[in-house]
Amino acid sequence: MADQVLQDIKDRLDIIEVIGSYITLKKSGANYKASCPFHNEKSASLMVSAPKQIWHCFGCGEGGDIFGFVMRYENIEFRDSLKLLAQRAGVELPQYNRAAKDATPDESEALIRINDFAARFYHQSLLSPHGKTALDYLHSRGLTDGTIADWGIGFAPDDFHLLESALKQKGVTLEQMVRAGVSVKNDRGQMYDRFRNRITFPIKDYYGNVVGFTARILDDDTGQAQQAKYVNSPETPIYNKSKVLFGLHAAKEAIRKADEVVVVEGQMDVIMPHQAGFTNTVASSGTALTEQQLKQLGRLTKNIKFCFDADSAGLQATRRAGEIALQQGLRLKIIVLTDVKDPDELIRKGSGLWEKAVKEAVWFIDYYINRAANLHPSGSVEQKHYLSETVLPLLGYITDPVEQDHYVHSLSTDFLISEKVIRDELKKTASAQLAGVTSAQTSEAQFAQADPATRAQLSLEKQVLGGLLFSPEYVKFAQEQGLGDEMENPTLKQLANAALLGELDQSAVNGEVLAKEALFMVESQLDNLDNNELALMRELEKSLFLLKLASIKRRQQELTLEIKKLEKQNDNLGVEQLTKIFAELVGQRSNIEAQLAQ
Repeated sequence: MADQVLQDIKDRLDIIEVIGSYITLKKSGANYKASCPFHNEKSASLMVSAPKQIWHCFGCGEGGDIFGFVMRYENIEFRDSLKLLAQRAGVELPQYNRAAKDATPDESEALIRINDFAARFYHQSLLSPHGKTALDYLHSRGLTDGTIADWGIGFAPDDFHLLESALKQKGVTLEQMVRAGVSVKNDRGQMYDRFRNRITFPIKDYYGNVVGFTARILDDDTGQAQQAKYVNSPETPIYNKSKVLFGLHAAKEAIRKADEVVVVEGQMDVIMPHQAGFTNTVASSGTALTEQQLKQLGRLTKNIKFCFDADSAGLQATRRAGEIALQQGLRLKIIVLTDVKDPDELIRKGSGLWEKAVKEAVWFIDYYINRAANLHPSGSVEQKHYLSETVLPLLGYITDPVEQDHYVHSLSTDFLISEKVIRDELKKTASAQLAGVTSAQTSEAQFAQADPATRAQLSLEKQVLGGLLFSPEYVKFAQEQGLGDEMENPTLKQLANAALLGELDQSAVNGEVLAKEALFMVESQLDNLDNNELALMRELEKSLFLLKLASIKRRQQELTLEIKKLEKQNDNLGVEQLTKIFAELVGQRSNIEAQLAQ
């Protein structure tokens, strides 16, 4: 994206107006002040400078320009923030081409329009005489007409070509219908509507665009007894099941405000809590909660409560999702249901019962410790086996050493097991994860156990070094861009500097495990790209920019602490000097983010 386009958007928009449309700003001298929406705080510490058109929070260290704020607040990537602000500024963005498997911007909009039309078509069908049975069923489940309308719930009639005919009248081609996921083409080339004689729940992305559907059979329709209870939209250019969370578009503001999210399984388990006023609820739509979905929630809040069905599948899903969440440093609890199978059923008994269950949610690790006490006799061998096989592996996923130490002490006290035995078992668990790993792979295994931020940093550093070892052209690119203190790993940094100076000793490379890993990483990447060296170079260039971006963010955090110290010392001159440096970093950060958007 050309720098001139970015500057044009900035020139047309006022940062005070943009940020003020999201949060309440109050005049504070020459600047504006607000409570930071990105962390909990008692006193306002987010400052916005109108003359400099930048913002910064002295509480959490976040800061940047209008693009950075919108990215952070809307939980979106730079390209998406660019599109939002360009529309707001009335600036037309240059078109670009994505990978062949993805939709172009124009096609994405077309596919969204098709799904939106289908949602409205099904909703009108629900309200027609054809949908009376489905509407009565929804009413029997406790849904009001207002809720049904708000969520766009509909009914797909028992007709193979009804939606197809309606879309054809709008000029939609059969190929577009299939690509949008609303129609199916069988092996004989015959076309038919994907959803028939089912209640439809539109699936919306983060921005509220309809990207797919979940369609449910009617309980009292015996003709559907042999069919799947749910039929879902397939993966399409606009619908990625591993990324989309049902209800997030309607829950994101409540999640930010409550600083907590409740994750349930199905659509009704989301809609009923929202109807009852518990609007910080989302669903995994019956699929396993993914790392991408948890990262998305983690940008809104670090506090997550799971409430999956109490059957074996639900317990397994809870366990797996919990392991991922713990590794991401999220604060995780489980909502325990008794005498009901899901949140929908409990809320229909009384919204107060659901509110009580949410408030009394237990910590994730405590839940499994409690099961050890309830499932097996105290002090029994069976109980010890359960703790060893079920609870101790979970402790290994905890990234906070203080929290891990708390549970080690708790297990020792409550179950009369020496702390030494518990810690020895934890070491064995870690060793088992490394079993079969050669010395050349040990650092990679340690890397996998590191916290997410450390893993991301080390991965970027290895990819950059791998590029330097692999491509003289990339060495020239890195020399032009500059590579100073961005690397933190001393070994990688030393090798990279030597490569840039043309002083790299091949024997040093052969003797370093990290160097060999780095080169292998790039060689494997080239293989995955079908030996497209131009595509590889683009990925390597992106890694260097991401590395530099991470370094700038770290420096901004350091400056935040230094500025705070100088403010306490009333050193206004020092604060002014460091603020100027901070403003320069904001500019550098914006330039790099623009490079990454190309």
